[in-house]
Amino acid sequence: MPVIAVAASAKLIMEFLECSYDKKERVWSGANPPSFYDFNCSAGNIIYRNLKNFPSKVCQVSDIDGRELTNRELLTWSTRLALYFKKIGLRHNDVIGIVAKNSTYTSAVAVGCFMNCTPFHAVNSVLDKDTIQQIFKVTAPKIIFCDGEVYEKIHEATRSLKPLFYTLTNHTEGVAKVEDLLDPIPNENLYKPEPLVLGGEQTVAILCSSGTTGVPKCVCMSNYILNCEQIFVNSEDIIFTNSCLDWMTGLYFTFLSASTSCKRVITNKPFTPEYMTALVKKYKISFISAAPRHVSALIACPAATTDNFSSIRSCLVGGGCISLTTLQKLKGLFKNGKLIFGYGMTETSHMAMNPDDQYPTSVGKLFFGVKMRIVDEAGNNLPPNEVGEVYINTGHVWNGYYGNPIETKRYRDSDGWFHTGDMGYFDENNMLYIVDRKKDIIKYQGMQYWPSEIEQVISELPEVEEVCVVGVYDERHGDAAGAVVVLRQSAKLTKEQVKDHVRRRLPLDHKQLHAGVIFVDRLPQNANGKTLKKDAQALFKNK
Repeated sequence: MPVIAVAASAKLIMEFLECSYDKKERVWSGANPPSFYDFNCSAGNIIYRNLKNFPSKVCQVSDIDGRELTNRELLTWSTRLALYFKKIGLRHNDVIGIVAKNSTYTSAVAVGCFMNCTPFHAVNSVLDKDTIQQIFKVTAPKIIFCDGEVYEKIHEATRSLKPLFYTLTNHTEGVAKVEDLLDPIPNENLYKPEPLVLGGEQTVAILCSSGTTGVPKCVCMSNYILNCEQIFVNSEDIIFTNSCLDWMTGLYFTFLSASTSCKRVITNKPFTPEYMTALVKKYKISFISAAPRHVSALIACPAATTDNFSSIRSCLVGGGCISLTTLQKLKGLFKNGKLIFGYGMTETSHMAMNPDDQYPTSVGKLFFGVKMRIVDEAGNNLPPNEVGEVYINTGHVWNGYYGNPIETKRYRDSDGWFHTGDMGYFDENNMLYIVDRKKDIIKYQGMQYWPSEIEQVISELPEVEEVCVVGVYDERHGDAAGAVVVLRQSAKLTKEQVKDHVRRRLPLDHKQLHAGVIFVDRLPQNANGKTLKKDAQALFKNK
């Protein structure tokens, strides 16, 4: 598979992601998408060809038990699972549930689903029973693969659905296990993946939205999202993300390892900067993906040295903003690698990417085939350097929120534009900048301010590990800014020092921390590490 490696120069990548601007229509457009594969070629078929052509390549290694998985083994297991799915009559309009951390067999279940073109709904195993019950009530999976330690919770949550259960790890007595489906099948070597019934826009996976504003919605992921030119890795790379299959990066890294034969390191242990450092050093990992809160912890970790991270040639940061101070320290850590910012949503996948040091606060240029416009409150398209809501159009059908047409229509209009809820702007060089979430705009004394701007300023303080700025309502003045701050270990900082720093950097009165500052041990977060603003606001008020 031809690959443009991220180790190439930023200039080359930026040319590859060329972005144009239609001055008359005020619409930005990414470059035409590469056509290495037919649009209607299934993810399962792409993976099948790669696994069959390079059977001896190791595509996965588990740090839990040291188990290495070759392409031949992955192909064999996935084929047997796909044949089982077909045998019991599962098709493209059925759903298979996966509630599991990363383990040896998880990727085989996902690939088996891709090959049979039956979508899987991946759900984070730490969610509570009631949330899981509401989520699976929507997608109604016929089979659920889960870890043994959460079987009772999942079984209770889905009692009315009566799905078949198979455990992937920590097997439970009396419950079938995935190995029961992996016995040899006659003529399995003649197997060919199923074609897409509905073409490249067919749903092949379902992920949950972040759930920061309520119960997570079930987001349909189309085949074309995965069927794209790989500019991140080649077959010699060793890749790692802490995410599981229920998060976009976990899904994408699973597909990357199976479709390009790069080796993926997996673990079911939670993130710590010391553990990530140890993994990079042990396996000589070359490509990692990390959330802002992870890189913030990493730069303060004594074990995270340039020598220990010398194998890294690219690090993809997405899911939020990092301060310029953190950015500079992170770049110093990856002496031999490239720092890349990505912008996307579960609903739309990749939208923009920035590997260019020249624009450190930008999320970059638009991805292939993406069109974008910046829209004001009246629905007018805005020119460069004016802030408005980001609308995106991929040029393809998005299948929406599974079983939720009302919410789907709220976010995607009749012309195919997805209303992201993010506020941003393009500069004169067609570089995209994200300011904040539309719903997070706060008014104090009639003046608007962005919590993220204040968060960025507070993050400049070396003692601060994480921060969330919330609005605290006062009927005389409106929503005053309050900061919920997590300090680095052993750091000393006063509330007045935080307020003074904001005052120096942002002199306007409506951007001051009029509600004050509180220090906490950790920010409230969802299962994948995104800060829950409402919970942070409640925490501030309770303090």
